[in-house]
Amino acid sequence: MTTTSQQELTDAVVHALRQMRGMTARDITALSRQLTGDTRSKRRSNALVQVMERRRVLEYLVQARLPGSDGGASILPEADDGMSQEQPDPPGSQQDAKAVALQTARVALKILANSDRFSTEEAVMRAFGSICGPQLPEWEYICVNVALDGAPCVDVGGWQLATFDYATDPALPLTGAPGVGGDLLAPRVLHEMYGFGLLRRALGNDPVPVDDNGPRVLVWPLLALNLALEAPVVAGRRYLVEPGRRVLGPHLGWPDPSEVARWGYTFAPGRPWPSYVINRTHESEVAAFCRAFLAGVSRLDARRRDQLARAADHFLFVKCHVLGEAEGSAPASSLHLSEAAFRLTAALECLLTGGDGGRSDLSRKVQQRAAVLVGEDDDDRLQVRNTVGAGYAARSAYVHGDKEKESDLQALQRVVCRVLVHWVVQATHCAQLSGRHTGREGLVNLLDDALLSGGLHQEHVAGPRDAFRADGGTPPLPPLTRWTPDRFQSAGPTHSPLDVV
Repeated sequence: MTTTSQQELTDAVVHALRQMRGMTARDITALSRQLTGDTRSKRRSNALVQVMERRRVLEYLVQARLPGSDGGASILPEADDGMSQEQPDPPGSQQDAKAVALQTARVALKILANSDRFSTEEAVMRAFGSICGPQLPEWEYICVNVALDGAPCVDVGGWQLATFDYATDPALPLTGAPGVGGDLLAPRVLHEMYGFGLLRRALGNDPVPVDDNGPRVLVWPLLALNLALEAPVVAGRRYLVEPGRRVLGPHLGWPDPSEVARWGYTFAPGRPWPSYVINRTHESEVAAFCRAFLAGVSRLDARRRDQLARAADHFLFVKCHVLGEAEGSAPASSLHLSEAAFRLTAALECLLTGGDGGRSDLSRKVQQRAAVLVGEDDDDRLQVRNTVGAGYAARSAYVHGDKEKESDLQALQRVVCRVLVHWVVQATHCAQLSGRHTGREGLVNLLDDALLSGGLHQEHVAGPRDAFRADGGTPPLPPLTRWTPDRFQSAGPTHSPLDVV
């Protein structure tokens, strides 16, 4: 189809839809009977008859607006309303153009009937593009269990956090939209399992990671969100879309992200999946922290990122499987809690081992370095050291089969959160230094030296930390609202004389 004929087709559909949207249900019935020659004024009407009348009138109006049409009332063959996974060939004959125009009009009417966000022109553009338009750049979409209350989406550092709501977000895929055909695993169905939250990013030239041999990218936005929020943020299914157009492939044919399939960044099997809403007063704070944190992650070299990813694996597993208990569920076993302490201290060791003396006296070094890295004052540093020490005691008992020892997992988790955030700040700062405070062991050497030097601590530990906070790098940890299934219903009218089935 040439550019001119494509524009003529779009104009014809827009004019026909405008005309039909200006008609009442009585007008539609009267014109339908006129087209069929039915003069019975008291003919009984029902839902099926009304659907047939709307189809008949829509077909007539579309044909009347097409170039070269004689305005007759002949009825076109029924077109398939489903969204094909393959782009159809551009229509060649006039009859092909009429069929595409009719299918476009039907889909556009369904969009307009289910959302008041789009103009007639925008609805036609989305429908036409989905049916036979050129392929658009692909985006990766990931289901998550946290959604937004106000903004349609926020940037969290290379990704968008958004709410799956057709009434407010034009970038969502058209396939499976309310009133538009889609399979049983349409995106809306997938997101109902996770509370209508999503992470998405434009792929560009980046491949979609399909196994652990490829780049692990999902760990970074999940880590940032879990540091910013008290509730566990978990991931689910992945799919690809053309934003505002269509889903590009079968959901069951793609593997889960490697972080979900291998590292367990989701709730344990058989557990309910609570979902949460970020209050609109905190959305900007959460987004600002995620951007600041992920900007620091992007400045790390490959070895440091791998070091951080291994620590994140331990932290996120514990948060999703132990500390992310659903309301009303039974508490985890004592063995499970001991394993949680083991994993949290392992996360600290991933970041704070090495330096002078190697791995000797490991527990004491990790306690001291964590205290120097995140402690605000003497009392806070003592508290951090004691919390990590209690975690090590529980870990040792668990590993060696001794009598289990209790530890405050919530307090230990908060320490690990602080260490993860400030370790990124410190690692990027140490990359700018020289001597023993840079390179492979530079960060831990700096923490050991800062333990005995207040000036060194103030300049090279507290200073970068304060600058990071000034840039929005303080985790807001806002209260979250539990998501309810009826929270994000379509905002458009549920009944309309324009509905086309």
